[in-house]
Amino acid sequence: MRKPIVSMTLVALALFPFATLAAQEQQPPPLEPGARVRITAPDLGIEKQQATFQALRGDTLAVTAHSAMALPISSVTRLDVYRGQKSNLLKGMGIGFFAGAGLGVLVGAVVDCEDWGMSDESDCVWLGAAAGAAVGLLLGTSAGLLIKSDRWDEVPLDRLRVSFVPGRDGFALGISVAF
Repeated sequence: MRKPIVSMTLVALALFPFATLAAQEQQPPPLEPGARVRITAPDLGIEKQQATFQALRGDTLAVTAHSAMALPISSVTRLDVYRGQKSNLLKGMGIGFFAGAGLGVLVGAVVDCEDWGMSDESDCVWLGAAAGAAVGLLLGTSAGLLIKSDRWDEVPLDRLRVSFVPGRDGFALGISVAF
């Protein structure tokens, strides 16, 4: 029974370099007018409301969702900026591989091994695990490629600042957002 578990672990470890490459972070897009954002402000009854960022005016966040909204920054507990979509390839591969291998172990333990020309039950379990892992990997890879999810980056609210900066004709309003 140890043979399938050790082999499945070795195959999973072989997949980790691909996971490392996929997990490398890219720089988040700047928060500029027109950016798609997701706002959470429980005091205002807003939970992950998607909107379009318009401006930061003093201590007020101006966005457009179904209509124009001006939200006090002090009420906003979380602000995320949209980064596009990602596939769920690695997640699908992992789930498919392990689910298939687990189901294969169960099938290999239940079937009559002598019908397959094997006298050792562990060989039957090993064959079931390998076949199940292969089928699960194929199905999981397909599902992971087809299913996309949105990527969001949190904008740290303590780094949202509005300040006055010296300009040619006096002072100008400066907005800075640090990631």
